[in-house]
This record gives sequence, C-alpha cells and structure tokens, in this order.
Amino acid sequence: MKKTLYKYTLFLFLLFAVGCSSTQSGMYKPPDSNTGWKINVTKKPSITDEFILTINDSVVIKDTFPLIGDNFEKTGTYRGKKVMMNGYRKSSNTTDSNGNTKSEDSYQIRVFIDDVQVDKFDF
Repeated sequence: MKKTLYKYTLFLFLLFAVGCSSTQSGMYKPPDSNTGWKINVTKKPSITDEFILTINDSVVIKDTFPLIGDNFEKTGTYRGKKVMMNGYRKSSNTTDSNGNTKSEDSYQIRVFIDDVQVDKFDF
C-alpha cells in the first residue's frame, strides 16, 4: 500500500514538474545585416525553471535558475556576435480569505547582443 502511494505521488510530482512551456518572441536587426534575427525565449517549467534562447531556430543559450538565488547570467555566441541572457526571478506570496498562502514566481529575461540590450521578456 505504501509503495503504491509513493508511485502515485512521484507520478503526480512529475506531471506538475513537466507542465507546459511558454515562448515569447522578438526581432533584432544587426547593424551590419539586411535581414533580421528572430529571437525566442522559451520557459520550460521544472524545479529550477529552464530558459532557452534561440536565434533563427538555433539554440544559443540554455540555463536554469539556481535553487537558491534569484538571478543568472550566461553568454554564448551567434554569427560571431556575443550574446548574453540575463534572468531575474521575483517571488511573491498571497493569502486568500481562507488563510491559504500561495507562492508565485515571475521572471524577467533580458537578451543582449554585443553588450546592447535588444529585448526583454516577462514570464
């Protein structure tokens, strides 16, 4: 009986951890190019919330928030340009009329190319 309960608990936890991913998009036009770059940031829910930066369908940076701490910064390159993804997490608690407390996280991901911020995404 106890073993079955653990299996169901693990299964429910995995369903919760997988969740649904969300993607936000923007465009960037390099000064030395005639065509724009499509920038996507995808948030994949998990215990540490993974963020994936793609430019023109090429994965450039993947990173997760640390279990302890509220920000991260990671760099990569795309077509010879320095790319940086900077993330910030803000946690808030709300209490309903029954006294139940709920914690929620919101995220801001900023994308820099050659040290210039080109877009900002709020999740």
